Amino acid sequence: MDNWFKSVWFIRIISLLLAGLLWVTVNVDNNMDSDSLFFNETSSESETMENIPLEIRFDSEEYVVSGIPQDVTVTVEGPAGAVAPVSRQKNFNVFVDLNDLGPGTHEVSLQHSGISSQLAVSLEPKIIEVEIEEKTTENYDVSIDYANENNLDTSLELGTPKVSPAQVEITGAASVVERVASVRAIVDVGAAEGTVEQEEAPVKVYDNQGNELNVLVEPAAVDVSVPVSKRTKEVPVTPEASGGTQEGVLIEEVTTEVENVTYQGPEEVLAGIEEPVEIPVDVTEVTEDQVVDVEVPLPDGTTAVSPETIEVTIDVLDDQQGE
Repeated sequence: MDNWFKSVWFIRIISLLLAGLLWVTVNVDNNMDSDSLFFNETSSESETMENIPLEIRFDSEEYVVSGIPQDVTVTVEGPAGAVAPVSRQKNFNVFVDLNDLGPGTHEVSLQHSGISSQLAVSLEPKIIEVEIEEKTTENYDVSIDYANENNLDTSLELGTPKVSPAQVEITGAASVVERVASVRAIVDVGAAEGTVEQEEAPVKVYDNQGNELNVLVEPAAVDVSVPVSKRTKEVPVTPEASGGTQEGVLIEEVTTEVENVTYQGPEEVLAGIEEPVEIPVDVTEVTEDQVVDVEVPLPDGTTAVSPETIEVTIDVLDDQQGE
């Protein structure tokens, strides 16, 4: 044994073996993974990631793009040490570049960036069909739709709504903007008692079939004020003498300068009021011309009338004058 240690070649062989062991130890430490101790770089794994957002690169000032999926599926395959951080952090991008394309229908390939070149990448879908159209902007008036209008007290009626702003700006593909038939905001009036105030009422855009259109609305909501008042009906009135007259007294004429009165009440009640309304004037105590205040009658179901009384002129003609 002593002779071996005195041998130059023995020392050289032992040194070579130790150097090799040291090299293996250092490389194993640098490439060690929690799942494998040796040969980590040569073990292969595959990971599929769904719902990865798809980025669209195009001139959004000039064009509108349709046919783009919101997300895609990405599969990466390669060394486990490279797959793990990509799967865990998802710090990469999947995009479609349309900057060199003009209006029309195009088939384009999806691209990616930020994924290690050590990995094989598969995208699903790989190719998509997109429609590029020129962008256009138009101004439209905002109309109001009433929610729960059937629940509104029948004695109340809605006035003309005020909308602020009265117009909104609609931006989208020219072919879509051409289909705009109405621009509407919805206001709930079911529990209305007085003026309805609704801030930030969402604005919706529809075609003539009632389908909501996918366009940009600016502003996306408006402020609405809807006046609510008592339901009324204006009707003409006719004064009529009632009751018997005293002996020798004849009523020549009963007149009033009031042509109409206004009733309040439910819609169906007001609709049933016959026109003109006869105002009975009691003449049993009348002996000479006079002016009297007469109460205006309230038909069944009505809640109020304006004016409540009217001034009536009674002209009399006695028997002797009549002879």
